[in-house]
Amino acid sequence: MTESNATAVIVTHNSQDHIRATLMELARSRLPVIVVDNSSSDSTVAIVRSEFPEVTLQTNIVNVGFATAVNQAVATVRTDVVLLVNPDCVCPSATVDALLTALRDHPHAGIVGPRIRRPDGQIAISAHPFESLTTVVASRFGGSLLPVQLRRLVSGRTRRATYDACRETGGPVSVDWISGACMAVRVHLLRRIGGLDEGYFLYYEDEELCLQAWRNDVAVLYLPSAEAMHVGGGSSSADPARTWPHLYRSMLRFFALHRPATLAALRAVVLLRAMLGIGIAGMRLPIQPRTGAARARAWSEISRIALSSRPEKSWRKECT
Repeated sequence: MTESNATAVIVTHNSQDHIRATLMELARSRLPVIVVDNSSSDSTVAIVRSEFPEVTLQTNIVNVGFATAVNQAVATVRTDVVLLVNPDCVCPSATVDALLTALRDHPHAGIVGPRIRRPDGQIAISAHPFESLTTVVASRFGGSLLPVQLRRLVSGRTRRATYDACRETGGPVSVDWISGACMAVRVHLLRRIGGLDEGYFLYYEDEELCLQAWRNDVAVLYLPSAEAMHVGGGSSSADPARTWPHLYRSMLRFFALHRPATLAALRAVVLLRAMLGIGIAGMRLPIQPRTGAARARAWSEISRIALSSRPEKSWRKECT
């Protein structure tokens, strides 16, 4: 596999603060790059056009969502592999080479992703087992409040093994799913499964993609020896009221499709979390009025989604 057999695809939405660094690093890999902009209102498009004329730029007049934008780009790709990179993820050329080599050396694999680090150097847990009601409860109610080692102990054998793979060094490790912040995917796999599931506007497309890969007897690999740096939130609104509801709507959709037996319980969990969130946001209002109000709006919308007769339905609300 050579460099010419891969194309980098980036979906942007108000990504002016990060897209320059991402594209500068990809330029060192000499890969063709496609940027699909989802109706940015900032300078993202101007930066790409003026500073990176070699990049193929596709612009959408409305925000069609991440999955739809990726499929839009993949429809024009003529290479064997697409490298999906978030606009706030810096992927060094050595990492690009390592991901492509891993696909070349492991013909049974269709998706491979690197170790992800945060800007402070901390390793982000970016490989996971497929979600269950238990893991959702632990992450939404425990989260950063629980020490990492305690979360590891209560997370189950599969989750612990995946966690350890993220923390240790070594060769490729087979995992359930990896973060879509940076992943190399075989184009024939995407076309076989019909592309990313456009029922997800934002979030959960990566988990769904990996699940469909495994259902087609195609492996997903995590490569801890290669690294990329991910800032997080570089293609979404800073207002939680415009992004958090997408996360929970996508979560409910994933469970409706793949965990229907626990969907009702999950709806109750999401509603309880939203009620707690509204209460905590209210307490923040006197100290941080803007943040408290934004979070109260977000959790109010999430509670409405949880109470809906079809919480898993994908309403195409623009994330603008």
